[in-house]
Amino acid sequence: MLTQLSIDHLLKRCKKQDQKAQLEVYRRFHGMMYHSALRIVGHPEDAEDVMQESFLAAFEKLEQYQGQNRFGGWLKQITIRKAIHHAAKQAKMSHSPDGTLEIEAGETAIAIAEEATSKIQQLHAALYQLNPRYRQVICLHYLEGMDQEEICGLMDLLPGTYRTLMSRAKEQLRKKMNDHGMG
Repeated sequence: MLTQLSIDHLLKRCKKQDQKAQLEVYRRFHGMMYHSALRIVGHPEDAEDVMQESFLAAFEKLEQYQGQNRFGGWLKQITIRKAIHHAAKQAKMSHSPDGTLEIEAGETAIAIAEEATSKIQQLHAALYQLNPRYRQVICLHYLEGMDQEEICGLMDLLPGTYRTLMSRAKEQLRKKMNDHGMG
């Protein structure tokens, strides 16, 4: 029954602490939020943690959601902020990422040809070897579709700093891709 309700009706029920409605909202959005977090933090376990924290925060702050934007966009902003915060904490604890990436098999991965999968893996390996700030800027812009103004607001950057980070990120990614034979 809940699967047929609109997101607005579900959110009204969530505000009343209806756990079944919360579970349905989670079911509808968890995949998108997981992948948004994964692109920023780089590790499946960390992405899962960030996603869980994001849903908890969203349900706690649901009264702040005004309905002016789509709920998925509002939730994605929370997820991205939490992912950036998590990545920043990890960068402080560990100065260099290990560069590994686990690819989970799913319907999409099965449908992709072996050659394309190999290239995607090489691109991801290069991406996750970038400086964490560079990876964040690249992911937010190219994978999340955010523009300069949104990224500057989210990461608390000046436009000049954003342009410098993006330029350096692209250059570092180019070098990493050449190292992986994708030049």
